[in-house]
Amino acid sequence: MVIPINNSFTLATTSGGYYGPTAYRPDSIPSQQDQRGDANRSTLGRAGSIRLPWGNAQDVVPASILSRVPPKSLRRIERNGDPLAGVGYQGQLDHECIRHARMAFRFNAVSFMEIAGKVGFWLLLPFVILTYLFELTMVSSQQSWLEIFISYFDFALLILGIPVLCWFLATLTFRLFPKWLLKTGRGPEWEINRRTGLVTVWTYPKKVPFRKQGNPTITQAPFYEFDAWVNARADRHGVLNSLVMYHRYQKLMVPVGDLLGNQSLPQPCYAHWDFLQNYMDITKPLPDLPVFEEYRHLDPLTAEHDGKVARPERYWRDMDDQTFKGKVEAMRLAVNRIDTESRPNLMAEKLRYAV
Repeated sequence: MVIPINNSFTLATTSGGYYGPTAYRPDSIPSQQDQRGDANRSTLGRAGSIRLPWGNAQDVVPASILSRVPPKSLRRIERNGDPLAGVGYQGQLDHECIRHARMAFRFNAVSFMEIAGKVGFWLLLPFVILTYLFELTMVSSQQSWLEIFISYFDFALLILGIPVLCWFLATLTFRLFPKWLLKTGRGPEWEINRRTGLVTVWTYPKKVPFRKQGNPTITQAPFYEFDAWVNARADRHGVLNSLVMYHRYQKLMVPVGDLLGNQSLPQPCYAHWDFLQNYMDITKPLPDLPVFEEYRHLDPLTAEHDGKVARPERYWRDMDDQTFKGKVEAMRLAVNRIDTESRPNLMAEKLRYAV
């Protein structure tokens, strides 16, 4: 079932018919109807949230997204191919769209086991070393450090053995059974499309045991009909911030923060919203990130821009590790200085919000 909202489009004449008439251009957003109410958020739900302004987006991206695909990974993919190719993965991150799709449970479980093993090992290692040093100062001087180490080995093995085993087994599984592990989940969750300017959400029916899952409901709406909110919630680890887009006129949520994850500070969420606006804006080239480099020549406006500024075709792929590290750190500083909270909301000139 499809619920379309301004859904019909044919490719327009912009850039030779590449972009659709609903593609996002900040300078030509059509008149918007006033918001009569908020179908997605209660008054209480708004209390711990902040609506982010439209417009004046800076050329930033969360540092964790910039560093996710470093130059050495680009070169490895160039040599060996994309590991997700041929496994039916329905996610996409290129010049056309950002489509989020989850991997199957087995992939997430092994990934969690690997991360938990690494974190557990490095957290427990200082404790084990300090305990051993304490033993050295307390035992009789007749015992050598080697004898103490041997007697202490069982304790160290018990403490460090479990995280090391998890880390080892997960890494081994990734290396030996990549095709079995790289299995996709039920399908795409959401998509923002640069070419069409549309946002698509797939809503799946609840799973019922021993019954085949039904087809998802697919809902579409123009990008400019959504507002971005940073939701803050507290748990035992402190405050966590997440970025979500809510449709202005109907009950529809797009958890675009899936790409970023929960953040202890709101600034990465602000930067993520700027990145999404820049990505969708067809008056600008694609954001210059490693993950988009191989696709830049396929987007007409980006290809034209790169030709004018003589951008090197392999700018990211040929970058050394130290230079890339400096780029990531510079981006982190820029994100920390982002001016989102002091900006006017340019969309407020197009409509009257309910609150």
